Amino acid sequence: MSKSKGRRLVAAAAAAIGLVMAAQGTAIAAPKPIDASFGGYGEWNADPSGSIPGDSIRACDTAADGWGIEVKLDIGRDGTWDRTATTRGHNSPYCSPWKSGNIAEGTPVSVQVTNVDGGVTYPKGSLLLSHA
Repeated sequence: MSKSKGRRLVAAAAAAIGLVMAAQGTAIAAPKPIDASFGGYGEWNADPSGSIPGDSIRACDTAADGWGIEVKLDIGRDGTWDRTATTRGHNSPYCSPWKSGNIAEGTPVSVQVTNVDGGVTYPKGSLLLSHA
């Protein structure tokens, strides 16, 4: 085999290894942040990432403004909130524990993030449509 063919073969093998490693890196994604109207955010994590469980949500309050953050998960997008994470009753800054449970791969989900104060929910919020 000539030197130029050998170099091209090594370069092609290195490129293939790089592509495989890049594809594997995208399979493990960090949690997706979803902003509240003000003072915090929610997170949705479809796949396990380090110590963070997959199919999980959590709420994070970043402002000591009297408002908390609530995150709701609708599995199957059928209009029923199946899982809730909230910062209610905690002083800011605070993130709730992850609320998780196995959801079949590819199942459509809705994640809603709203501001809450006692029994009041701020009328605006953020909605993320995703898949487990």
